[in-house]
Amino acid sequence: MGDYIEEIVEKSKQMDFRDSVDFTGKFKNIVIFGMGGSGIAGKIFQDLFTKVPVISLDSYEFPEFVDENSLFISISYSGNTEETLKATEMAMKKGAKVWAITSGGELSKMVKNVIMIPRGLQPRSAIGYLLNPLLLGSGLANEDSLREAKENLERLNKEHEELKKVADEIYLGNKIPAIFGFPPFRYIAYRLKTQFNENSKILAYWSYFPELNHNDTMPLKSTYRKDLFYFIALTYPNMNEMYLKRLKVTSRICDFNYREVKALGASIASQIYTSIHQGDLISYYLAKRRGVDPRDVSIIEELKKNLS
Repeated sequence: MGDYIEEIVEKSKQMDFRDSVDFTGKFKNIVIFGMGGSGIAGKIFQDLFTKVPVISLDSYEFPEFVDENSLFISISYSGNTEETLKATEMAMKKGAKVWAITSGGELSKMVKNVIMIPRGLQPRSAIGYLLNPLLLGSGLANEDSLREAKENLERLNKEHEELKKVADEIYLGNKIPAIFGFPPFRYIAYRLKTQFNENSKILAYWSYFPELNHNDTMPLKSTYRKDLFYFIALTYPNMNEMYLKRLKVTSRICDFNYREVKALGASIASQIYTSIHQGDLISYYLAKRRGVDPRDVSIIEELKKNLS
């Protein structure tokens, strides 16, 4: 087994994955179920697709509105995630059109419409395999945009020094990352929060503009131990100027500095994946600085055994 960075940098190869969920048909809603690293694809997608309501689920509770007019997409890298299997069974009983994205397991046996993806990765490392079928099937991505994403990911793979600096600053200052996102990429900030959790084994905080200006602004101004936080703003090209203005004004009146991590490219696909990629690399280098194994999820596995 090689170094975990090999999984991260090979994200560029995932941009060649072209299987897609069939979004044709008159659906009243789309429900995407996934947990942890498998679930982030649905969270990102729900902010981007606006033709019909999209809800991303990650709990035992199941919505009553799911019926034969629903497109239900189950995402589980292993194919054996307990919560996902139960939700898929419920969706099938209620007559929804069900698709699955998985590398195998019980889920691949339950569902007729299955997109099979390669095995051997951490679920969080398979984001391209998990998300591309949604972006392509919905029309949010195409050959050109995924080609742009691949080119920009390969560009990032050649130069990590600035991202290493971010990891060093967090490590040397014993900082807690606080990540700010912006629509329609709110959940990329959440993704980075979870990468700090799983890869770096540290707690992190996330929020997003403009909502945070209606609550988080108060503690950003006057919370105790503010010096413990390392603020990161995940920006992207041609974003709404009001978001940038809010970020700058909030920083000034609340008296904090932030590190801007900017996505690359003109397409949605390139901006999604390059933003995610930079966060993955920062969390990886922080793990190395802390002397922890970014692959290790033994505590989660112990939890699953105790619950079973």
